[in-house]
Amino acid sequence: MLAPVHAITTELILGLIQAQVPDLGTESPLSGDTDLWAAGMDSLSSVAVIVAVEEECDVEFPDELLTREVFSSAAAIAAAVRSLA
Repeated sequence: MLAPVHAITTELILGLIQAQVPDLGTESPLSGDTDLWAAGMDSLSSVAVIVAVEEECDVEFPDELLTREVFSSAAAIAAAVRSLA
């Protein structure tokens, strides 16, 4: 089911992250502000998250949003998606 861009929540993004990278956050639960890179995300898992978010939200991230900072937390990813509305 596609989620409307304006309705993208941090919780939705957390669910996508956990579905794509189930080993992430095994030592401590992920929150919206968890630093995903410090929690163990790598470049391969970040691509899986990008693809999942783009498919779920029916968006395409422009090159300028494909940065480590944008994908640093679920909250940052959600804000970036909402900025595409």
